[in-house]
Amino acid sequence: MDPNALYYQDSHLHQFHARVISCQPQDGLWAIGLDQTAFYPEGGGQPADIGTLGGAKVTDVREKDGIISHITDKPLEVGAEVEGHIDWNHRFDLMQNHSGEHILSGIICGKYGCDNVGFHMGKDAILIDFNTKIPAEDLPVLERTANEAIWRNVAS
Repeated sequence: MDPNALYYQDSHLHQFHARVISCQPQDGLWAIGLDQTAFYPEGGGQPADIGTLGGAKVTDVREKDGIISHITDKPLEVGAEVEGHIDWNHRFDLMQNHSGEHILSGIICGKYGCDNVGFHMGKDAILIDFNTKIPAEDLPVLERTANEAIWRNVAS
């Protein structure tokens, strides 16, 4: 686990301090590198966190080759100490949707003996791909079963 990836240490952390280690122009925006971050990058079918960083609006967060870039609307000075604020409503929505995907996938894979082979959370929909066909008439029962597990607060 990357000790600079604060989101792995505390998924509920939504405010933190960091030092700017890089700032590069990128397609009319800025790619900011930090010495540590609580912003979760896009990946694994899940969108990135959004929020603010030292007065700049964070619109995307990307990871490539272990380096996390915060895409912002304005530059930040290299070496500056900045405060980051995660948009908690956005983060919590992503966390709930991601957990719901795991619950529903577990139910479906258990019932049909299949695998989850793809996952994407969009703004208005969540898509889950399985390597089997699920009868449309089973969908209401599967949804109800997942909701019942959530209401009962079943441990994973």
